[in-house]
Amino acid sequence: MHGLGVGQRYFEPLARELGPGLLRPELGQAASIPELAVQLEQHLDEPAALVANSMGCQIATELALRRPDLVTALALIGPTVDARTHSLVRHLGRLAADAWFEPFALTKIVISDYATFGLLPLLRQARHALDDRIEERLPRIDVPAVVVRGVHDTMSPPEWAQQAASLLPQGRLVTIAGAAHAVHFSHPREVAEAIRALPGTSAARG
Repeated sequence: MHGLGVGQRYFEPLARELGPGLLRPELGQAASIPELAVQLEQHLDEPAALVANSMGCQIATELALRRPDLVTALALIGPTVDARTHSLVRHLGRLAADAWFEPFALTKIVISDYATFGLLPLLRQARHALDDRIEERLPRIDVPAVVVRGVHDTMSPPEWAQQAASLLPQGRLVTIAGAAHAVHFSHPREVAEAIRALPGTSAARG
């Protein structure tokens, strides 16, 4: 499940590592997190392990709470929104800081996808994400789960990533050196290894 304003292109490196049989939905319209979870649910016709990045983690956890029968495991890569702050200005600053550590190839994809999504829809979607309280859902999601964070990820700071992993009843934290928020793009092999270590992933399509 992709993040805010982007599509599935930045998941290509991880998809290649995980192999065939993945379901990769595109949710390209601004909507609340519960509404996006309903859209994601419509793509699933059998239980799956959900792999998500950034705001996609909010959508995946909303679905896991809404339809626990559909979710066998969770891989939350750079989950947002940091429970300690829901400030748009602060998160824009964090996004700019994170870009310094990301590969240029990713930056080109993100700029292109943001332009396609549109500025006003981006701002509306950002407000929906910032209004969401993922930390209230995490303790109620009892499936195998891993939080994956790049050591330079400014969008998902270390204290928040540790808190998110601790709130999940079966959660653990994996931190990957040399990576930032899009660790699945820059370090797909390490992320794939963390996903494969999860019980419940053998039943996953995507």
